[in-house]
Amino acid sequence: MVEVFLISHEDVSESLLRSAELILGNQKNVYTYSLKRGEDIEIFGEKINEKIEELKNEKTLILTDMFGGTPSNVIAANLKKYDFKCISGMNLPMLLDALLLRDDDSLEIEQLAEQCLKTGKEGIIDIKKMISEKK
Repeated sequence: MVEVFLISHEDVSESLLRSAELILGNQKNVYTYSLKRGEDIEIFGEKINEKIEELKNEKTLILTDMFGGTPSNVIAANLKKYDFKCISGMNLPMLLDALLLRDDDSLEIEQLAEQCLKTGKEGIIDIKKMISEKK
């Protein structure tokens, strides 16, 4: 099973996990970290790094809310030290795919990350335009 980290500003990661669990049921091996207003960035990073270190021998997929934001930057600083995949711009379709596919032993972690990235992008739709094109 792939370990999944959700890392964001404020409560985005917790809210996404709650939404996913509403659809899929309770999930194990999912870890949420949220940078709160005024929180010390070093302490925030240390908490995440401790868990990554604990799971360093496991397949790990990390989803962050926004590329270039502090949560993503904290993770990017560790990409060379630890072996994990990281995708920024997480959304609910991407997370659902990660949770549904992470038990598939035939998928390498790179394939899982690519599928999640694809699903995340495909989940962004201009609904009005889509409906107009179907008329």
